[in-house]
Amino acid sequence: MLGLHLVKGRALVRRAWIMRYTGAGRSTVARWYTLRHEQPPERRHPDRVITVDRIDYYDEEAVVAFWAAHQEGVGTARLGVSGRRSGAEGGGRGAGRPVSQKRAQAVEIALAELRRAGGYQRGLAARLARTHGGGASTWERAVADARTTYAAEVNED
Repeated sequence: MLGLHLVKGRALVRRAWIMRYTGAGRSTVARWYTLRHEQPPERRHPDRVITVDRIDYYDEEAVVAFWAAHQEGVGTARLGVSGRRSGAEGGGRGAGRPVSQKRAQAVEIALAELRRAGGYQRGLAARLARTHGGGASTWERAVADARTTYAAEVNED
């Protein structure tokens, strides 16, 4: 499983695993952790167990219990991962907006480049913008998405 480690028989997971398990984005998972003390104890994101090479690890059972309580308490089982309605009715910038074919292709191109190079190299978004056209910010977002996917692939073992 992505980011799963055993320490003294205890399954520990990292944020990338939590993102994949819950379907939440990086900023959402970070917010859950940052604001954990503002939540009732039963819906509180678990504390980190250990940090290794600047990567935080959390108890897998505690994360699973947190996610179940969060879904029940916030109602995300009915509304979607973030707790917001998807599509135009969800409000907010881009809430639930489906990924366009063009964006998906850009992410695939960036992911292929990351795989070819064996990881991220500075200036990749600018190089892809020059090669394939399009705005730099579009390629920066595509590279960011591709880096998340690439990191998940690399850490699956």
